[in-house]
Amino acid sequence: MKLTLRKHYLLTVVLLLIYSIVMIYALAYPPNPNRIIETWFLTLLLQRFCPRLWRGLMWLSAIIILLYHPTAALYGRPSFGIVASLLSTTVSEASEYIGAISWLTYATTLLLASIPLLIVRVSRTIATPRWHGYWGFLLVLILVVMTTQTARKGYTTGGFALRAQPIEFLADAYLQPQAYFAELAKLKADLAKPDNWQIISSHQLYRNYVLIIGESTRADYMHLYGFKYADTPFLDKYANIVMDNMLSAGPNTPISLLHGLTLSHGKSFSIQNNVITLAKKAGMDTAWLSNQGALGQYDTSISTIAHQANHVTFLKTTGYDFGERSFDYQLVAPLQKVLTQPMAASQSRLIVLHIMGSHPNPCDRLSQPPHHYVDNNNSNCYIDSIRQTDNLLSQIYAALQSSGQSFSMLYFSDHGLSHDKNSYEKNSIVRSTSILRHNDHFYQNYHVPLVVINSGQSGQSHNKAQRSGLELLDGIAQWLGIRTPQLPYSEQFFSSVNSTQPQVLDFNQHLQPVSQLQSDPLPANLR
Repeated sequence: MKLTLRKHYLLTVVLLLIYSIVMIYALAYPPNPNRIIETWFLTLLLQRFCPRLWRGLMWLSAIIILLYHPTAALYGRPSFGIVASLLSTTVSEASEYIGAISWLTYATTLLLASIPLLIVRVSRTIATPRWHGYWGFLLVLILVVMTTQTARKGYTTGGFALRAQPIEFLADAYLQPQAYFAELAKLKADLAKPDNWQIISSHQLYRNYVLIIGESTRADYMHLYGFKYADTPFLDKYANIVMDNMLSAGPNTPISLLHGLTLSHGKSFSIQNNVITLAKKAGMDTAWLSNQGALGQYDTSISTIAHQANHVTFLKTTGYDFGERSFDYQLVAPLQKVLTQPMAASQSRLIVLHIMGSHPNPCDRLSQPPHHYVDNNNSNCYIDSIRQTDNLLSQIYAALQSSGQSFSMLYFSDHGLSHDKNSYEKNSIVRSTSILRHNDHFYQNYHVPLVVINSGQSGQSHNKAQRSGLELLDGIAQWLGIRTPQLPYSEQFFSSVNSTQPQVLDFNQHLQPVSQLQSDPLPANLR
């Protein structure tokens, strides 16, 4: 049966839809409907009204797939982390990378790259029917509306509003290096700023002070704070001081730590006046060991503080979510190395360990499947990630004991999380995929653990005074035995007196009273 002209062209339309899906898959972009439709409509317009340009675009698509799909298969779409990794890769690392790509990935690359060229070949045998002008206008209008909606909803932070491939890919290939160099320049500029700490006195009781910055742990999921499952056996036994009502400064890592570890008190923070420069000004040796990212949209500012330490180790050289997984226990070896570094007899040392803890997705933090507590795998992973952090604290404690030097440990989490109110406990399918997320509406987004463990001390006391993370640096200064008029809340931090009208920061870094936060209690099967 001979196909009509219209049916012939319908075949082209279907082939271009297939091309759209192939391009998105080959370059590892999320295959959402908008991205597929925008790619499809753009190629339809070009194929009809600018055939030469369309053929050039198809050839370009094949070349891009050949060059980038092996990387996409391993690391995903073009990103800040890929750019940072590329610009810091040595010849030996590049050789290892090429060797890590399987023959199946290379074969898939060739197959995917051939599809745009096959479509060009097939289209030459298919005549194109006349289009009425309003059809072209309608497609253009749809593209404009979808692009405008994408930009308006803020999906394009650090990206491109038109999500048609390969245009979005080319835009990312240009914009991501720009973002990398901007973050690098910011890091260098911040490192050049001098501090202006005024130290009145400094007297350390211990040789080593270890500050462990936890991640995304809400206090009510810890047995130490009353949780039903025994996920904190080490802290249950060894914690000396437990702050029962500690609140983080903010609802996510950058806001919480930039306002909690620098001179801020809820106002604009001064990055140069931070916990590391404070300790160094007081004559302490300093070290920063991190399993978080060293450079990236959410990492560079914290990395600025880290790089002012005397000894710096990052398990990840780019963003926290890029490259091979690293686990918190890998920080123990660098810690042991720092503990062997020579230090003056009268000097003390501050060591900061910044861990991934229970950062979403908590299942990615575990090196093995979680135990079964409830019919929700995400909850099981979250509970076991806390158990894993407790085990890490026991390893840190053992390393400090082995050093033969006196020590004090202070562990806190940067912020909490809340349950996804749109999906939790609606049905069995949703229960199995529900997650804990960042938010700034609930008390549990801010209620975090803060625990002190001292060598040579026994017994456990619970301090029920409410504290905001905006006073955290004051508390750390008190813990370190450093007095400065710039931190006026130091002496009261570990006292039993409540902070006056405590406040925390929301996502817009606006102060909000703690009393106005809603409650997000534990699910019924975890109480």
